[in-house]
Amino acid sequence: MKENKGHISKIIQKFLSGQLTAEEQKQLDVWLNLSMQNRKLLESFRQAKNIEEDLFVVRKLDANKAWNKLNNKHRTGIKSIRKWSFGIAASITFLVGSFVVWRTEFVAGIPKERPVLAEQKQDIAPATSGAILVLADGTKIALNNDSTKILTKNNNLVGNNNELIVKGTGQTIPVQYNSLIVPKASFYKMTLVDGTKVWVNALSQLKFPAQFSKIERRVFLDGEAYFEVAHNPNQPFIVESKGNEIKVLGTHFNVNSYTAQVRTTLAEGKVEVRRNNQHVELSPGEYVWSSTDNLIKGEADLQRDLSWHNNEFYFKKETIVDIAHQLSRWYDLDVKFRGNVQLDKEYTGSIERDVKLSQVLEMLSYVSNLKFEVDGRKLIIETKS
Repeated sequence: MKENKGHISKIIQKFLSGQLTAEEQKQLDVWLNLSMQNRKLLESFRQAKNIEEDLFVVRKLDANKAWNKLNNKHRTGIKSIRKWSFGIAASITFLVGSFVVWRTEFVAGIPKERPVLAEQKQDIAPATSGAILVLADGTKIALNNDSTKILTKNNNLVGNNNELIVKGTGQTIPVQYNSLIVPKASFYKMTLVDGTKVWVNALSQLKFPAQFSKIERRVFLDGEAYFEVAHNPNQPFIVESKGNEIKVLGTHFNVNSYTAQVRTTLAEGKVEVRRNNQHVELSPGEYVWSSTDNLIKGEADLQRDLSWHNNEFYFKKETIVDIAHQLSRWYDLDVKFRGNVQLDKEYTGSIERDVKLSQVLEMLSYVSNLKFEVDGRKLIIETKS
C-alpha cells in the first residue's frame, strides 16, 4: 500500500503538464472509467488555478492537512477550487479510509462503475431569503415585496423578502416583543432598533422588541443566528436561549441552539455566557457548550461554526446524521434512513450552500457507500448494494 500512495495524483500531474507515457495514459484511462466523478474531478483540476498546490495536497493523502490547505487557499477567492473543495478533501478522506479496496480495483485494472444516485424524480433548490413576522398583537405578516405596505401602520418596521429593519420612534413605549420566524429552506437578515444586525438561519425564531428598555437590550433565540452587535457600554446586549444568557457590549458571535446543548462561538470582541450559577467569558476564536449542568469552553473552528453565515456547507468529521440535519433544514426535507446505514462514520468536505440538492448528494455519494433517493420532500438514505 505504501509504495502506491498518491500514485494517481502523480499521473494526473503528468497529464496536466503533458508528460504522460503510453502506459501511464492507460492507467489514467482506467481510473477515469471507474466513475463520472473521477472525470469531473480531473476536469476541476484542469479548470483551476494553482493546480500544483492542489496535487501536492492529494499526493499527501492526509485528510486533515488537505482540509486545512484547501480551505485556507479558497479564501483567496478562487471559485473553481472552492466549489470542488468538498470533492477533493472528502475524496481524500475516502481514499485514506478505503485505500485497500481502491488499490485492488486500480491495480487489477478492472473498471468498476460506482453508482451515484438513485433516480431522482425532481431536484430541489437551496434555501431562499424569507420569514414570517408575528407582531406583539398576534398579527402574522409574510415578509415579501408587499410587506412594506402592510407594515405602514407600524411606522418603526420596514421589511421585504430580504431584510427587516426596526426603526426608532423617538418615543418611550412599553417593551413588547415581536417574533421573526424563519422556516425550513429559508434564511433572513434583520437590523434591530439599536443598529445590531442579525442573520437568522433556517428553522429558527428570534423574539425582539420594537424598542429596548433603557437598562438592557434583550432578545430571545431558538435555533441559530449570527449577531453583529452595535456597541453601547451603557446598555448591555443579551441573547437568551434555552436557559442561557449571552451578555455582550459590542461584538460578533454565533449562537446555535437547535438542540438542548447551546453552542456560542465568538468571532470578535468578548462575551459572557451564564447558566444557573455558572459563567464563562469567551475571547475571539473560542466557544462554549452549555448543557443542563455544565459550561464547557474550548478553541473553536470558526470556519465550521460560521460556515452557514458564510454560505457554505462545511463538514469536518461529521456523521451522516449531522449532515442530514443540515440538509433537512436547508432544503426542507424529511430524511429517513433505510437498512443498516453506518451512522457513526465521519465525512469531511465543503461545498457552497447555494447549489441544488443533487449537487450535494452527488458529492456525498462519491465519498461514501451511501445511496440517496429523493421523492418529493423525502430523502431516503441507504447503503449501496
